[in-house]
This record gives sequence, C-alpha cells and structure tokens, in this order.
Amino acid sequence: MRKDIVNEIIEKTPGISYNEIARKSGLSNGVISHHLIKLMENGNVEKEGTIRGKYFLKNVPKKDRVKITILRNKTNNEIFKILMKGFNNGEIITQNEISKKIKKSASTISISLKDLHKNGIVERVIMNKSVNLSNDIGYRIANGKLSARDMIKYNL
Repeated sequence: MRKDIVNEIIEKTPGISYNEIARKSGLSNGVISHHLIKLMENGNVEKEGTIRGKYFLKNVPKKDRVKITILRNKTNNEIFKILMKGFNNGEIITQNEISKKIKKSASTISISLKDLHKNGIVERVIMNKSVNLSNDIGYRIANGKLSARDMIKYNL
C-alpha cells in the first residue's frame, strides 16, 4: 500500500521533509498529503516544525529530533563526518581546514558550526591559549560514542 511506502520512508529516514518523501516515493503530492495526514491522525507519525516541517515516527525521542534535523542539513552533516573521522585520535580541526575539505565558504562553515555548537553536537576548543585569535579556535565532536550510535541508528 502507498501508506506503507510513506511510513517506511519516514522510518528509514527520520527527520525527512515532505519534498524528500516525494522524491523517494515517486508518489504525487495529493497521495503523500493524504497518507501523511492519516499517519498523523492515527499517531504513527509526528511533524516537527511548521515551516519546512520534518516527519518522524512517534517512537523517535523528542531530544533526538533536534539533532537529527540539524544533521539532515548537508553542510552540517559533512562537517560532522569530518570531525567524527578525527574523534578517535583527539584531532581538533579549525574552521578554515573544514572549509577547504568540504569546499564551502568560511561564512557558510561558520553558520553551520555555530548551529552545531549551540545544540551541543560539537565543542569549541582554544588551541593556543596564549593568543586570543579566532584562528586559534578549533572544533571537535562533543560526544563521539553517542554521535556514532545516533548516525547509525537514524541513518544520517
């Protein structure tokens, strides 16, 4: 059934947007809207946010939904993966290094890092305590073991 297709997509990709459901399912907007409404009415699916809402199965904890939504953003996800690679050996990576690795402007990286930091996903680290320059600030994953588990659990 088409309802099962929509439900399965949300299950495999928590925090998915309406447009992503449409792309993955190949179903028309009317069909998707109908089944999303039915899934929400019977309590299987919940929508987070009003503008550009994200869809989750009811069993996804609310505290994880913010992290999932943030990491569904492509730039945030790329930054997160770069920092995860360096987590085991304690590597601290600067904003400029991240910018070069994912080929995005420094301003884009800055916005993403602020969002990731504000939500406790990454930590800021002062690398050279004797000099107070923004170039001496690096980033690392706040909790690598928990983050790795969430990446797998929520298909990020």
